[in-house]
Amino acid sequence: MRQAFIFLWILLLATSCSSYKVASITATHIPVDQRADGIQDQRMVALIKPYVDSAAKVANAVIGYSDETMRVERPEGLLSNFFADVMLSYSRQHYPGDSVAIAVTNIGGFRNPIYKGPITVGKIYELMPFQNELVVLYLKGNIVQQLADSIAKYGGAVAGIRFGINSQKSATHIMVQGVPLNPDKIYAVAANDYIAKGNDHFDALTQAAKSITYPISLRRLMIDYIKQQTIEGHPIHQTLDGRIYEDQ
Repeated sequence: MRQAFIFLWILLLATSCSSYKVASITATHIPVDQRADGIQDQRMVALIKPYVDSAAKVANAVIGYSDETMRVERPEGLLSNFFADVMLSYSRQHYPGDSVAIAVTNIGGFRNPIYKGPITVGKIYELMPFQNELVVLYLKGNIVQQLADSIAKYGGAVAGIRFGINSQKSATHIMVQGVPLNPDKIYAVAANDYIAKGNDHFDALTQAAKSITYPISLRRLMIDYIKQQTIEGHPIHQTLDGRIYEDQ
């Protein structure tokens, strides 16, 4: 018995030092769409049906109407302008003590347009699938210049600020609330928590003297705004106003 144990121990020790290499890799594409409907587990379908029906009822609820199709474009677009305006309006209304002057956000997070016609809760979730929260950051004017330069080069959505883009992809003639940018003044800037960490080329935001994160998702902010506009009898409407323009 003792000899068998020693032999087994030696065998394990020897094999534990072995190294293995992947001989081959194969992959198969398995589409998860209506083609899989024929192999549904009906017991599972019955189990989740109440939840599916409940979610569909919420997702299909119409909360407003858009009188035009809004898309993200550069240097400015209807959808990006609309969302930045909503951020700025909400920040001023709900957090007046912050004196927010500017709103900025990245445009890569918008996954779909808002099409002309009825707007549903589900469409807003498709547009904004991420649970980003509102952040107010306090930036010195010279940092706002860096922020505008990054947006000029890489793209972004803005409200409360206007500037041109020169041939070097830098921001020119920056105006905040209709007044020339003061490099020594502190400005309150509304943003989302993703870019507040410097993501998507928004490095300038990491230089904030102070920041406050508010526990409201930007998706909820958007839904609430559209609902309120509907209550007041207003369709969703946006214009291009030259807040970011080519200056060449």
